[in-house]
Amino acid sequence: MSLRKVQSEVSFENEFVETLTKNGWTHNTSLDRATPKELENHFREILNQNNRDQLNGVDITDNEMQEIMRQISGKTPTEINNFLTKGYVAELTIARDNPELGKVNLKVFWRDDIAGGRMRYEVIQQALRPGKTDDISDPDRRFDVTLLFNGLPLIQVEEKALDVNLKQASNQIIKYKSENKYDGLFATVQIFVALKETAVKYFANEKSANMFNEKFFFSWLDNKNKVVSGWEQFTEEFLRIPMAHNIISNYMVSDGEILKVLRPYQIHAVKAIRDSAMRHEDGYVWHATGSGKTLTAYKTATLIQRDPHNQVIFMSDRTELDNQSGKNFSNFAHNSDDTIFETRSTHELIDMLKKSKNGVITTTINKMKIAIERNNERHQEGKKGPLDKVIGNKRFIFIVDEAHRSQFGQMQRIIKQAFPNQNWYGFTGTPIFDFNKTPEDQTTESQFGKELHRYNIGNALNDHAILDFNAEYVTLVTAQNKDTEDLETESNLPDSVYEGTSEEAQQYRNKLVKWIYKNWTRKSEHRQFNALLATSNIDQALAFYKLFKEANKEKKNPIKIAVTYSINENGENNRMQRAGLIEAMKDYSLQYSNAENTWNIDNIDIYIDDVAKRTARNEGPYQVLKPEQEIDLTIVVNRLLTGFDAPRLNTLYMDKVMKYQGLIQAYARTNRLNSKDKTQGNVVVFRRPELMEARTKDAFEKYAGEGSFNRVFRKDFKQMQAQFKEQIDGLKAYVPTPENAEDLINGTEKEQIEFLGRFKSLSKTQHYISSYSEFDWNEQADDYNMSNDEYLYYQSAYQNVREKLKEDVPGDGPEKNDLKFDFDDVYITNMVIDRDYVLTIATKSMKEKNDKQARKEYEEIISKYRKAGKTVEADNIERFIESEKATGQIFDDKYDVITRYTTYIANLKNDAINDFADEWGIDKLLLKRLVSSYESTGEFTHEKEVKRTAKKSVAEANGHSFLNLLNYKGVIQNEWRKFISQDLKKFGDN
Repeated sequence: MSLRKVQSEVSFENEFVETLTKNGWTHNTSLDRATPKELENHFREILNQNNRDQLNGVDITDNEMQEIMRQISGKTPTEINNFLTKGYVAELTIARDNPELGKVNLKVFWRDDIAGGRMRYEVIQQALRPGKTDDISDPDRRFDVTLLFNGLPLIQVEEKALDVNLKQASNQIIKYKSENKYDGLFATVQIFVALKETAVKYFANEKSANMFNEKFFFSWLDNKNKVVSGWEQFTEEFLRIPMAHNIISNYMVSDGEILKVLRPYQIHAVKAIRDSAMRHEDGYVWHATGSGKTLTAYKTATLIQRDPHNQVIFMSDRTELDNQSGKNFSNFAHNSDDTIFETRSTHELIDMLKKSKNGVITTTINKMKIAIERNNERHQEGKKGPLDKVIGNKRFIFIVDEAHRSQFGQMQRIIKQAFPNQNWYGFTGTPIFDFNKTPEDQTTESQFGKELHRYNIGNALNDHAILDFNAEYVTLVTAQNKDTEDLETESNLPDSVYEGTSEEAQQYRNKLVKWIYKNWTRKSEHRQFNALLATSNIDQALAFYKLFKEANKEKKNPIKIAVTYSINENGENNRMQRAGLIEAMKDYSLQYSNAENTWNIDNIDIYIDDVAKRTARNEGPYQVLKPEQEIDLTIVVNRLLTGFDAPRLNTLYMDKVMKYQGLIQAYARTNRLNSKDKTQGNVVVFRRPELMEARTKDAFEKYAGEGSFNRVFRKDFKQMQAQFKEQIDGLKAYVPTPENAEDLINGTEKEQIEFLGRFKSLSKTQHYISSYSEFDWNEQADDYNMSNDEYLYYQSAYQNVREKLKEDVPGDGPEKNDLKFDFDDVYITNMVIDRDYVLTIATKSMKEKNDKQARKEYEEIISKYRKAGKTVEADNIERFIESEKATGQIFDDKYDVITRYTTYIANLKNDAINDFADEWGIDKLLLKRLVSSYESTGEFTHEKEVKRTAKKSVAEANGHSFLNLLNYKGVIQNEWRKFISQDLKKFGDN
């Protein structure tokens, strides 16, 4: 094995730039180390060259260039993207200085003229981003490598040496963003690249530094989903021309204020379908559920629709998915030149087709089928059909999402017979194969043609595009064999023990409801996430609804429930199902609108839509619901189990037997990416758990690849216990006690990193194992050789050692964080003992001052609190208690210790701020505003006003000396930052 030679960043950068020049880029050495003004002049020169006819021989003046820069620098990343891609050519309109010349539209960027004569692609190094000479928080910076598209810096690259963690490159970019270095021409940056010799990440620019999310920093994959870790291959595949231009023009999208760049597999899929469409060949894309098929389909549809001879129709298999897809498409298309036509009825669909306007139509397969049937009915009457003209004049491209209904084949045939010029492309997370083909003997390939691109569940997990699953198989039903007196095997149990009116079924439902209540906080991550309960039929769904409704009456923290299903058309079942839904809608109306009939049988579709949106919590006002307006648990039969996008849903409770694609589709509701707190999708199976475990393994082996089950699902509880115990033993072998770990603050860097690494691994396992219903730390502490309290003490040591290690890294620039390790993604467990609890115990000891047991309890609690890392807060509480005792007051039932302590700390903090202001000659009110701003945002704002009003003479009178006024302002800025970020910590909860 050969060892890779470690290059310096400079030599690596030079080699990187040389490689770019072999892939369509020109190294403009005259702009290396360029100032902002030099880059603006270069951009101005290109504008003059590309717009000679429009400028009528009169080059852009200084005033006109200022207006151009004002327009560009004032845009957000999404606004820049809309500007660049809204039409064939991006133009800026300015008024000429000479009124006789009027206004002029300056051509800036050609969206589709990739590598054409009007586009110039240049690479430059070490562009200067100057800071302010009188502001220590705004130093000069240099950007490693910048890629210019007609003078616009649309891609910016930061490199790191081989032995530095790649994350430090992205951290550096985010730091520059927080320092407002991406202004002027650099406001146009669309994509960032973090690069080292053996790893690469790319990600989209954001409006502000706090909007960046590491989950959307992507590694590049080749067409077979293999990670491209080498920088040379990445450069040749991603940054080469025309690909880099394509990324900007075709593979980005604005979603509200968020700029998105497509993931690699999305790019490969879009390209595969477009290439297939050019050959007039059909096909399908197999992309894992939850991996962003809607965005991929949108980009595919709109890019193909750019040809006015095409009519793209995006079809879903049912109304709620059509509504969701249509809304998503419209959001993506906002402020672009892509047009989306949502159709709410067959009449609207026919009308839109007749108008033949250029744009993507979203509808359902059923509406499309009915439209064709109505057209055929006119033919049978001997008349012209309303769609005859458009059917013959355009090429129809049908893009279908998750077409798994058994009747799809029949509907597709009716549609296909009507169009002479058509192509079909399917998107699916679970293709139909021979082993699970439809009743009509159809597979996905027989319906759509060959597979064009694959990115299955295994690929998505490897790529961190979706989360792992944690499945529990819970046995609630047992029965004894009358002949042998042994427990009956699960396969011999009749369905009547799970559903219906039997005593066994009623016991099963009661046990299931109790199990969910008992584990609700654990599974919902302290009520951050919601869940589905999938039932076998409508009667079962209603039975569960009534049980939860009754149980909620006795609960302090009830689980807010809703139920949704499709009513059968006729018979006694219809009457009972209607009655059950009427009751549920009345309850729902009272819960969410304080009225009885907001949702009723007459507007049932609106009710169904509201339940779906309130469960998903990802659209419009539903994103910011107050806790009392959220649904915790939605009871379903078939609804919401396929194609339903709800990132804040993390648990599926299964009272339902499923297999193959239906099972995977249902499970996949739970493992969409969301916040850092969502680390897995939970599945809890109650009905026939042995059968469902076997079917789950079989389904995932078929759809994620051989041996995938163990990669897709977390270990069972006993295996996780063994891993947890092994990691605890490993930690204690290195640092036997939390005190030993705390001592590592004074240890070597190597010792500190070893401890941090071991605890990081343990913290992840602790987070995962705590989600299992069988985990009980209090009962199992002896088995693990560690109590929960002891774990928290180790956690405190971890936090302290980590901070000490960061402080010891030399330097004060962005390179200060060039650590060779990454310990930021550790799951920090909240303490059971908090400040209010300690104060309550302290109050008890003051009330019962002669009670030795009360005093002992207080001393033990304050000691635990201190050992858990709350040293400063513990000292504050002890001083507060002593000061309270000294007042001689009576500690009766009216005594409010929380308010008293809060006031005590606030007064101490206020005195400290006043003293600091008096010492350094700073306005007290302005300093307090600066403190409040920092505490709420983590950033120093309004500093200019503090500097402007500061009095150097006051600071000098207090013994401080300065070279001049400029030096004074730099010194006090440094001092107040240290005071606010460090000294005032003693008045927090540290």
